[in-house]
Amino acid sequence: MGESGQSGARFGPSGRRQALAAALAAGLAAPISARAQPRLPKIGVVNWEGPEATFRMDELRKAMASVGYREGINVAFEWRWAAGSRARAAEAAIELEAMGVSLIFARTTPAAHAVKEVVKRTPVVFHVADALATGIVSNLARPGGLMTGVMSSGPELAPKRLEILREAVPKLTRVGFLASSIDPNAETFISETSTTASRMEISVVPVRVRGPDGFAAALDQMTSERVQAVIVQTLFLASSRQFIEPALGRRLPSIGEQPLFAENGALVAFGADHASLTERAATQIDRILKGANPGDIPVETPTKFWLVVNQKTARTLGLTLPPSLLIRADEVIE
Repeated sequence: MGESGQSGARFGPSGRRQALAAALAAGLAAPISARAQPRLPKIGVVNWEGPEATFRMDELRKAMASVGYREGINVAFEWRWAAGSRARAAEAAIELEAMGVSLIFARTTPAAHAVKEVVKRTPVVFHVADALATGIVSNLARPGGLMTGVMSSGPELAPKRLEILREAVPKLTRVGFLASSIDPNAETFISETSTTASRMEISVVPVRVRGPDGFAAALDQMTSERVQAVIVQTLFLASSRQFIEPALGRRLPSIGEQPLFAENGALVAFGADHASLTERAATQIDRILKGANPGDIPVETPTKFWLVVNQKTARTLGLTLPPSLLIRADEVIE
């Protein structure tokens, strides 16, 4: 029998086109689950606070979106919460590395230190106060190893906060400093603040606590030592309302670094623009996901700063804020 008699063995041009169309149609009709799905890069996130700090999730999602990543579309997140425990932060990092995440994002200095101690092969991007002073890295330009990130602090910020506080509270001579007893950055902050305060003839009263459970005793101590205002360390941002509101009840104004402090009732907030820093961290994450070595990516320092003044709190305290301060503010809460 000739070739033309071998039913279905070979096709002419028209037959080949029909067969190809049928094959494509069959492939498109297959269930989505049966098709090969690309593996999304997965970012493990170690937050120092507890899960009530949902603003941390929103901030990182927004920052990653700014460099083209959408959760569930081309990136996935694994969220972990240390709730103020360095041991839990370390356990979270070990778990995330065992899961095979593409990268770990560590928020705050204690979390970054905990992650650094246990991670063996996973790249890490951190968002901390001062990576150099606390030994997270030894060189900002070339951090080396598995870590890079952004830092929000610098020696110029402590003097500026005291100057702003003195403007808001003109007769200020004694200021309390609510510091973390478990954050290596706390001693740097206290030292920088005390150095500036001595030049301004202001006494600094540092009070160290592990977390919100120590706020009431700290406030009692500050009241007994007749402080006139309080600087609150950024590590307590998520729980800051638990300190600020009782402090206002004792007519004690406070100042913090991020706008949320002022939104929670602090008289003033001044510091690095953390949303901008998180966006820069997202750029670093993007570079690492595309193959860059984290140790070759410089640690970035703040270039944008934010001043928020709470007029409502000023009125509660009977303070009249000077026009010069209000004019400089990026935001005034009425």
